[in-house]
Amino acid sequence: MITLKNIHKTYYQGKLAVPILHGISLTIQNGEFVSIMGPSGSGKSTLMNIIGCLDRPTEGEYVLSGVNILTADEAKLALIRNEYIG
Repeated sequence: MITLKNIHKTYYQGKLAVPILHGISLTIQNGEFVSIMGPSGSGKSTLMNIIGCLDRPTEGEYVLSGVNILTADEAKLALIRNEYIG
């Protein structure tokens, strides 16, 4: 199961903050199929990178199959990607 709670992502260009995701919350059950849709620039790829453990949110909570992704180190994330993401 994938659980995202109040996910925010902000990128920085120098001192300029560029907020991309604003409080995304969702739960995806095992075996469930979902689609992520929106206009260009709405944060779809950023959200997919976070779900795929390739990027971390600026704030919020992300739990994948019982593992808190925000506190996992890079070695643990590599194992998680191999086992759960593909």
